[in-house]
Amino acid sequence: MIEIKILQDLSYRISARLVRACSKNMEQSIMESLEEIGEKLGADRVGIIGLEEDSVMARILYAWYSSGASVVSAEMNLAVHFPWAYEVMFRRGQVHSVPRLSDLPPQGHVDRVSHESIGTKTLLGVPLATGGQFFYILVLNATRAEMKWPEEIVPVVRMIGDMLVCALQRRKSEITLRTLLERQYLAANSADVGLWEYYPKTEHFWVTDKVQEHFGLPPAPYVSRDALLQRIHPEDRVKVLGALQELMETEKDVSVEYRLQDQDGSIRWMFSQGRVVHIESQDGPRPMGVTLDITTRKSIALKLEAKVCEVEELRLQLEKENEFLRYEAAVNPDQAEVLGSCEKMRAIMNQAHQVARTGSTVLLTGETGTGKGLIAQTIHRLSDRARRAMVKVNCAALPGALVESELFGREKGAFTGALSKQKGRFEIADGSTLFLDEIAEMPLETQAKLLRVLQDGEFERLGSPHTIKVDVRLIAATNRDLEEEVRCGRFRRDLYYRLNVFPIHVPPLRERIEDIPQLVWEFVGEFGERMGKKMRRISARDMSALQSYPWPGNIRELRNVIEHSLIVSQGDTLEVQRLSPGPQTSEVPKSLEEMEIEHIQFILSMTRGRIKGPQGAAAILKINPSTLYSRMRKLGIPTQLT
Repeated sequence: MIEIKILQDLSYRISARLVRACSKNMEQSIMESLEEIGEKLGADRVGIIGLEEDSVMARILYAWYSSGASVVSAEMNLAVHFPWAYEVMFRRGQVHSVPRLSDLPPQGHVDRVSHESIGTKTLLGVPLATGGQFFYILVLNATRAEMKWPEEIVPVVRMIGDMLVCALQRRKSEITLRTLLERQYLAANSADVGLWEYYPKTEHFWVTDKVQEHFGLPPAPYVSRDALLQRIHPEDRVKVLGALQELMETEKDVSVEYRLQDQDGSIRWMFSQGRVVHIESQDGPRPMGVTLDITTRKSIALKLEAKVCEVEELRLQLEKENEFLRYEAAVNPDQAEVLGSCEKMRAIMNQAHQVARTGSTVLLTGETGTGKGLIAQTIHRLSDRARRAMVKVNCAALPGALVESELFGREKGAFTGALSKQKGRFEIADGSTLFLDEIAEMPLETQAKLLRVLQDGEFERLGSPHTIKVDVRLIAATNRDLEEEVRCGRFRRDLYYRLNVFPIHVPPLRERIEDIPQLVWEFVGEFGERMGKKMRRISARDMSALQSYPWPGNIRELRNVIEHSLIVSQGDTLEVQRLSPGPQTSEVPKSLEEMEIEHIQFILSMTRGRIKGPQGAAAILKINPSTLYSRMRKLGIPTQLT
């Protein structure tokens, strides 16, 4: 009979052995303990078996064999070879004691066959719990003769098994910690970061090679606190000591920036951050952390501070851009209704609905004042881009030299007078719609750049080599015949084809006089609310006059007439101003370009063809001679004059 006292003494010796063991000799201590268990209990095989989580695969972690005992496979499938043992020990958490193999129940038939194959005569298996689950068992086998291990030894065997499992887990944790430290060390070196630990009792630091390099220290893993302080700038030593003291007292993360003074007098900036880590050792909690050379970052920070004025300029520029977008957003989304409801306009509105959500380019054509801008706004409002304001550019309102800068932006110093960086309308319209009104007035060189944006969605600011990508839906409008402009060489053919994907022609007001009554009352309501007047009627004679007038200025002219009439009207009847007969509807008024050609030719006739000089055409027109030459070439006026 095995005395409990002998087992208790055995447990004391094993406990002392495992406590003294370090990571290097832990395996030897475990094996010595298993051997002593086997000799004291008369077992021929003693082992610790571990079960993989959520698996039936078991692995013998450590095993001791007596002389002559057969060796068991290191890995086994318990569900295949020992299903009854798996059920009892791992699933139920019960001790598995089998004095004789014949004592196994019918359910243990497979287990009996497996034990007979490896020579087992008696077995004792004690499940060991970790975290409330059974992942380990301590197994004892007798192979030479049957043994009778009393139940009284089970608690002591379980206690010994728990000690062995604790030792296993401690070794596993130490290996994991060592691996993490090695990885951390490699990561720190690759990131140019130094690691350190502080030992308060000895006032020494453990430091990595990178810290030694930063501080100019001789190669040694340990350095005194005073030796480190000597390398720190005298004005920063108190600050560093205070940070270290705060770290130890509060046990919260602490960081500090300070200067190192090299032997040549040069200054380098360092950044250190630390935290207190609790490690199970006699030394207690230890501060540890990282150190990084931030000299370059400090230099960059100083340069950034010098850019404050430039940043302020950019802020003001952004405010201007936001003001522009707020102005564009102020357009009444319901203004499309004042375009009219005749059959022609209903067809146009149907086209607008068809193309709105496609994202395709739209070309609006028609005379000035017909409402092309309102149709563009309607298409944008019906599209998936309506969450952002539509951006509008009138190409005719910009000098030719500034159109490219306005559309694509510029860098500071891109040309004389470019005092700051500016975003172009394409950048502002990214994710939205860009409406280019009077696109026929765009210079040819700018047309080429516009074509690239339409094809590839990318461009460069003036003065910048960097390509900018945008997602912009383009709507263009013109009162010119673009096909004629292409034939005359004033508009690129390839750009025309790219723009003419979905053309919409807006008819003049004289071709849809049935819309005039509706438009009149829309304008009466708009201006009446603003002026505080309520008009209830218009005479039939005045309405007939409005419908008979040719309206060369289209809706814009009608709007102005109604505004003027509302101002002069008294009472609740609108008194329409007397309209001049105007040109016949069959006569097409001269375009601005035709009038400009006539005027330039008239001035040239006065100067007898002279362009330059005090009495030249440029001086009379008050423009630069080179500008006049450029304009004459664009308008097709001969320049072979002096």
